[in-house]
Amino acid sequence: MPDTSRLETTRDLVASLAARGDHPALIAVRGGEAKTLTYAALGSDALGFAEALAARGLRPGDRVILFGTPGPDWITVRLALGALGAVTVAFDETASDQELALLVPASKARTAFADPSFAPRLAAVDGMLAIATLARAEGWPHWRDWASGSTAPLPPIAPDDPTMVVTTSGTTGTPKAFALTHANILHNVRALAAQGIVTERDRALLPLPLHHVYPLTVGVLTPLAIGATVVLPEGVTGPLLVAALKAGRCTVMVAVPRLYAALLAGLMGRVAAQPWPKRLAFRALFALSLTLRRRFGLRLGKRLFRSIHRSLAPDLWLMASGGAAFDAETIWPLEALGWQVLSGWGLAETASILTNNHKDRARIGSEGFPIAGIELRVAEPDDQGVGELQARGPSVFSGYIDNPEANAAAFTEDGWFRTGDLGFIDADGYVHIVGRAKEMIVLGGGKNIFPEELEKVFLEEKAIAEIALLERDGSLVALVVPDEASIAASGTPRIEDAVRVALATVAQRLPSWQRPAGYAITRQKLPRTRLGKIQRFLLPRLYEEARAGRAPAELTEEERRLIATPPADALWALLQERFPGKVVSPAQSPQLDLGLDSLGMLALAMEIEARLGIALGEEELASAATVGDLLRLAIDRPAAAKPAVQATPDLSWLDPPGAWHRLAAHLLDAANRLVMAVAFRLRAEGRENIPEGKVIIAVNHLSDLDPPVVAAALPRRVLWRSRWSGDRARLFSTAAGRFLCRAARIFPVDERAPAATLAYARESLARGEALIWFPESWRSPDGSLQTFLPGIGELVRTTGATVVPARIIGTFEAMPRTARWPRPHPVRVVFGRPISADTLVAEGADAATIAARIRSAVAALGPA
Repeated sequence: MPDTSRLETTRDLVASLAARGDHPALIAVRGGEAKTLTYAALGSDALGFAEALAARGLRPGDRVILFGTPGPDWITVRLALGALGAVTVAFDETASDQELALLVPASKARTAFADPSFAPRLAAVDGMLAIATLARAEGWPHWRDWASGSTAPLPPIAPDDPTMVVTTSGTTGTPKAFALTHANILHNVRALAAQGIVTERDRALLPLPLHHVYPLTVGVLTPLAIGATVVLPEGVTGPLLVAALKAGRCTVMVAVPRLYAALLAGLMGRVAAQPWPKRLAFRALFALSLTLRRRFGLRLGKRLFRSIHRSLAPDLWLMASGGAAFDAETIWPLEALGWQVLSGWGLAETASILTNNHKDRARIGSEGFPIAGIELRVAEPDDQGVGELQARGPSVFSGYIDNPEANAAAFTEDGWFRTGDLGFIDADGYVHIVGRAKEMIVLGGGKNIFPEELEKVFLEEKAIAEIALLERDGSLVALVVPDEASIAASGTPRIEDAVRVALATVAQRLPSWQRPAGYAITRQKLPRTRLGKIQRFLLPRLYEEARAGRAPAELTEEERRLIATPPADALWALLQERFPGKVVSPAQSPQLDLGLDSLGMLALAMEIEARLGIALGEEELASAATVGDLLRLAIDRPAAAKPAVQATPDLSWLDPPGAWHRLAAHLLDAANRLVMAVAFRLRAEGRENIPEGKVIIAVNHLSDLDPPVVAAALPRRVLWRSRWSGDRARLFSTAAGRFLCRAARIFPVDERAPAATLAYARESLARGEALIWFPESWRSPDGSLQTFLPGIGELVRTTGATVVPARIIGTFEAMPRTARWPRPHPVRVVFGRPISADTLVAEGADAATIAARIRSAVAALGPA
């Protein structure tokens, strides 16, 4: 094990590099090729450049900006600045011009090193900055040009001298600056090196931005102190990471939980795409490996999944994680697949490390033990032992710069640092993190919620890509980013329904105070720090914007050009008129943000054709994920270039059933009424309210039992002239299914062909039949009445049909959507008084208003 005990400053570390000679220090993978910088070259370059900077007049304590993408040049310059004793102020490579306008003056730097594309942006903020680039570019000096000049002896530096200034807003939005000393950082480097987890034989992939303290300390300085090799990928996309893992022959990866979660999701996605025999074999082996790992501590994953390791990274054995809490439910599958996962905990103010799991005594679900020299205590623990974790030790910073108020809040009177993290220390000494004190939500009833833990539960639903919980007016609410691909794959394009059902499904398993009282849906990704933590201080504004349906940002230049291009300009004007009170944006979803279901989209398409002469087909409408897609379709579709959206369904499904179908229908009806009477004690009320002639019976939807319950509740005089709709893919795919559908008077529908659905419904009503319609479309996830989709309003408006509201009560208790089999429970169906179309369309009501009026009538028939 290398002796790192004498490394007290960055200069000591840099001076030690040359002794390792031609051993690879840095490997940069670019274009699939590995470019190596040896320890001797890195040490010589960094120390020589430090001496050149000293000759240029740079002194210990001088602040220097470092603004670039990760690479060997960034690391060399950073080591040189540390060896000189200068104070590095590293900027996030994604910093905007607005941020630079604040960061550059605040840095108090007179010298900067930057990528060529960043250098002009720095100069635009401060023309007096001396700037050298990290890569050669015309018109700018390269850092090696400065290194080639004269040199000067390095002035003395001390371990307690600052080596970097960090500006952090974290998840709170309140920026604070603080310095870390050589002693702060090198203490953690020595402590990690002494654990012997990684040796000089290892190669560590580092796919993280280097301006953060964690990747610099754990991913760069610690491997270099040990004599290991640091591998730098070209980017963080899956193919680039795999290329770097292979080309660099990586044995270790240093990353954050979100990257590992994405890696696991990608692997499971590849498995899901395999033929079923391979999927079945994988699941069996995975279950075996996971059981052996969790119950007996055995590691068989590398042998069982050798092909996965070969395709991803043949030499990789360790996944090291930090920067954010790592969910055990992600760690266990990675362990089952054959990798060892070690997580730790710390903050930037503690040089990124306070605790970590050791490879020989890791406890998954914990953050390990305090590293050498660190003391931890739990302040004011509750009944479960949870309280704020407080720390002291050599790696803890001395305070925020020029911010006495923040320092008073950060340190106790006896000198302990308040980490702001809530957790406990178990009987064996392992540290467990529960959440951030500042992020804890205190509800109106006094209940406390740690949002991150609860968010993990909701993320188990495939319809939810991201979710953030927050408090509004004393209640818990959720901001949800839907997984539109998963929702589409599930067979429905109605995103809001899928999200509502997903939230309610999870909520049923939770205590009442952990259930969101409201939610908003956004198509924007949730704001996060570079290490993946949600920036919660931004959530209230984003939630209100999503609830109001407002555009999240100003129009881009590309969007402005789009809406100015004929005939998209005319369609844009029509949309502004069609949706008053809403800020329409090209980035919005017609369904999610404008509230259009499939029939609503059809009605919009017909209005577009009638007013603008632009005809859009059903497949085109279904593929339009955004308003911008609609505008582009209008540009690509010259006026009257194709026929209007027309329904051409097979109307033979509405023909009178044949003798065999009628016989089957009578047998099914008799059996159904018997089952409903015996098993569910069905009662029907108000059947006399159903008139002759064309009528829509609008029914709430609670369960898969609803159609047979309604059929048994209907008078036979109505049943034999009723029409039902059924999903084409589920019910009409086999000959037996088609026979039974014809016997039961069911016509086929497809969510992606709303015009055909409308045509079937209109034709049924035109023939004087009764149409059974479930306006909610989806079964209620919690038994409550859901929103009625505008499709029924469009149907009433265009056919003039009378509506009979109907309320089913009891089927949710008998068979909720999560149940596989029904259970006996009393069921009741109440038919309300008929409502004429004239009443529903009064005062020029649009389809959504008509649907809301029908919902009110249904609601009046039963419990709220």
